[in-house]
Amino acid sequence: MLALPALAAAQPGRPIRIVVPFPPGGPTDIAARLIADGMAPLLGQPVITDNRPGAAGNLAAEHVARAVPDGTTLLFSGSGSHGINPALFAGRLSFDAVRDFAPVVLVSSAPNLLSAGRQGPADLAALIAAARARPGALNIAVGSLGTTQHMAVELLKLRAGIDVTIIPYRGAAQALQDLMAGTVDALSDGLMASLPHAREGRIRALGVTSPARSPAAPEIPSIAETLPGFTAVAWFGLHAPAGTPREVVLRLNAAANQAMANPALRARYADAGSVLLGGTPEDAGTHIGREIATWAEVVRATGARPE
Repeated sequence: MLALPALAAAQPGRPIRIVVPFPPGGPTDIAARLIADGMAPLLGQPVITDNRPGAAGNLAAEHVARAVPDGTTLLFSGSGSHGINPALFAGRLSFDAVRDFAPVVLVSSAPNLLSAGRQGPADLAALIAAARARPGALNIAVGSLGTTQHMAVELLKLRAGIDVTIIPYRGAAQALQDLMAGTVDALSDGLMASLPHAREGRIRALGVTSPARSPAAPEIPSIAETLPGFTAVAWFGLHAPAGTPREVVLRLNAAANQAMANPALRARYADAGSVLLGGTPEDAGTHIGREIATWAEVVRATGARPE
């Protein structure tokens, strides 16, 4: 790999910190480490991750928003801090997801999976029909509130015109066990967490929340095949503090895009059920604006709350 031209690195040689809003060892942390390791040799600078979990990702976002805008502190976040949270925590955030950040690049997205128990609805149409027949009676578990898994159910309620009861858990593992035991009717969870159980017949996969079928599970229809335009994916990008020089943002963007073109990196993300995105800072900014608008509409229409 060739290093990028040493243009406009405000602090050449200093490590670049990518702040991750989740604990070490989880899928988000691993995804951040992969892109960090891919960018480091291209930039000719160390790129390290800094885990700052808490407050639904808001602590990490607040930290980066207040950092010196020299390109050495970045945020690895997306659908939470730069999609759902501006509406879900309206009036309670100390940062503005648009005004306080300079988008660098979109990195990846991963769908969720809506599934039912073995004796539950056979497909999404059947689940919708059951919910319409008995408003409020059908329940759908989520690992926690305020996540894309939760908001996917809120969006389903809105787009399908149904009333279901959302049951929040403290983690998806117990929710999945209860789905298999028949304690809950359905579950919205990350695709890769539920997929092995669906393939082994312990649960029924009803639909992925990406706009099209996932390459990781092409046999499972997308919810959008029944409800056109439906999408509720977990996505991540790199964000710099507002005021970061344009040439520094472009240098970081070029390194990230070059890293994501590496087949080995693409394969690692694919193994985790994620699709690499890339693109320009403007692409990232447009996506962020669209996400914020979408989830603001859903929160307003459904009254969704983070707890």
